[in-house]
Amino acid sequence: MRRIFVITGMSGAGKSTAVRLLEDSGFFCIDNIPPKILKELITILTAASIKKMAFVVDVRSAKLGDSVQAVKELKRAYGNDATILFLEASHDELLRRFASTRRKHPLEDILPLERAIVREQELLYEMRESADTIVDTTGLDIHTLRVRVNSLLVGEEHQFTVRVLSFGYKYGVPHDVDFVIDTRFLPNPFYIPELSSLDGRDKKIAEFLESKTAFKEFFEATIRMLEIAAASYSNEGRPIFSIAVGCTGGKHRSVYLAEKLGSKLRKSFRTEVTHRDVDK
Repeated sequence: MRRIFVITGMSGAGKSTAVRLLEDSGFFCIDNIPPKILKELITILTAASIKKMAFVVDVRSAKLGDSVQAVKELKRAYGNDATILFLEASHDELLRRFASTRRKHPLEDILPLERAIVREQELLYEMRESADTIVDTTGLDIHTLRVRVNSLLVGEEHQFTVRVLSFGYKYGVPHDVDFVIDTRFLPNPFYIPELSSLDGRDKKIAEFLESKTAFKEFFEATIRMLEIAAASYSNEGRPIFSIAVGCTGGKHRSVYLAEKLGSKLRKSFRTEVTHRDVDK
């Protein structure tokens, strides 16, 4: 079976990592391809009996014009054999990644970094709208990104998936989620010296929260609501139901509740749990 991936998206969002994961899975990968020559290149590779191929289209090649039209023509020509994968991350996350790696943004020759990121979003807007799959890599580690890429390879992107993300309000509320659950009314383990340095995956945090009547009642009410919503989303044919669980710093209450919700939802639905801010 022929598989064609076009990987595009924001600089710093993980395109290079995604390409390496595809290479590890046996894909023939080429970076920074002008979209206009994609069909010609696919014809050449197919003639050479290469059936698994991936191409990276970034903002540099997207500026060459007619990129969106070229990608749409590719989808018309190859149908389900071709997948357009768009990677993105929050503005703050992209700033942090560029600062930590000291890499230069492709548009930084003409714009300061913050404006370069905004301009890139504008340039890639139509490409994003044409994508089959959009992956927000904010807070994703390499293992979680690998799981997401592998799910595309085996066709699991068509299975209904519940995604639970914990976060800290102090770092910003996630965008593009269906539900946001606020746990800041619950007692905060941060103010208890022996619990402050732990996170919500620790047994002591679990014991602390489970000892609170408010938490137990809130969990039971929340899980009932989410199970109803998830079933409805699935029945409507929606591929993803995304839930964000927040507390002040994203380390204690939201992490534990996200883990517990994930454990419960996993009994009925394919479920992924990610902790965006737990290590900050």
